Amino acid sequence: MKRLDWARIGLHFIFWLVYLPINAVLSCILRGAHIEDEFRMALIGEAFSLPVKLIFTYFVFYYIIPLYLERSKIWQLTGLLLLAFIAATLLYRIEIAWVFFPIFAPGLSIDIFSFKGLLLTLFDLFITLAAAVTVKMLRMHYKSLEFEQQLIREKLQSELNFLRAQTNPHFLFNTLNNLYVLARKKSEQTPEAIMMLSKIMRFVIYECRAPRISLGEEARVIQDFIELEKLRYNSRLKVEYSEEVDNPFTPVAPLLLLPLVENSFKHGAGGTTGAVQIRIELSLQKNDLHFTVKNTVDPDYQSLPKQGGIGLRNIRRQLDLIYPGQYNLSTSRENGFFKAGLHIRLDAE
Repeated sequence: MKRLDWARIGLHFIFWLVYLPINAVLSCILRGAHIEDEFRMALIGEAFSLPVKLIFTYFVFYYIIPLYLERSKIWQLTGLLLLAFIAATLLYRIEIAWVFFPIFAPGLSIDIFSFKGLLLTLFDLFITLAAAVTVKMLRMHYKSLEFEQQLIREKLQSELNFLRAQTNPHFLFNTLNNLYVLARKKSEQTPEAIMMLSKIMRFVIYECRAPRISLGEEARVIQDFIELEKLRYNSRLKVEYSEEVDNPFTPVAPLLLLPLVENSFKHGAGGTTGAVQIRIELSLQKNDLHFTVKNTVDPDYQSLPKQGGIGLRNIRRQLDLIYPGQYNLSTSRENGFFKAGLHIRLDAE
C-alpha cells in the first residue's frame, strides 16, 4: 500500500488556505463591493464554493492532463476540458443558488443561468485553475532543475571515479616495475618493499574511496612512496622532502599529490642513469595549499610529463571537477630541473 505523502498534502492545504482570502478580495473587486463591508461574506462564499473548485481542479490535474496531454491527444483534451468547465460552472451556480443564498440571504434569489453570473463563475474557475497550474508548473520546474543538477552531480562523480580508477592501476604498474628490479637484483630489501607497497595500495584502494581525506594522510603515503623508491635507486638518488603544515587534519581530495611525486621518479630517476635529485615541498598555511615537485632531467631526455599524459592530464581533470576555479597547476623546465607546482585554495570548497 502506497504511503501518504504528508508533505505534499500539507503544501496543497497551504495553497488553498492562501487562495481563499485572496480570491475573496478579488470577488469583492469584480462585483464593485467595498472590501471592508463584504470581505467576510465573500470569504464564506468562497468556502462554500471550494468543494466544486477542488473537484474541478484535481479532475483536470490528475485525469485530463495525464490522460490526454501526455499522450498528445490535443482535441480530446480540449473537448474534455470544455465539458469540465461547463459542468463545474453549473455545479458552482447551483451550489450558490440552492445552498449559500438560502442560508445567508434567504430573501434573495439568483438566476442560475444569468449570463453575467455564468461569465463571472467561469472566470472564477479559470483564475482558480490558472493559479493552481502556475504553482504546479513552478514546482515541476524546480524539480526538473533539481533532477538536472542531480544528474550532473552523478555524471561528474562517475567521471571522477573513472579518473581515480585509472590512477590505481597506473600507479600499481609503475610500482610493480620497481619490485621487479629489486627481485632481479635478489635484493634483501624486496620483502620490505612488498610490505611498503601493500601499505600504499591499501591506502589507494580503500582509504581513497572517501571524497576527502586529511592532508596528513596524503603526506604520509607520499613519504612511504619515497622510501619505496629509495630502495630501488640506492645512492644515486637524493630526495629532499620538506613539509610545513599548520593543520594536518585539513580535508583534501585524495590522490592529487601522489601522482606528481610518481611522475618525478618516473621521468627523473627512471629517465637517466646518472645521479638524480628530487625536491618535494608541501606547505599549508591558512588553507592555502602549495605543493612543488622538482626533479633533475637529462638534457637529451624527451619523455617528460605532458599535458596529454595520463598523469598530469588525469590530475588536471580531477582538479577541474573538485576544485573548479580554485587551483593552479603549472609545469616548467629550467636549469636542468622539471618542476610541477600545484596551488589550491581549500577553504573555497
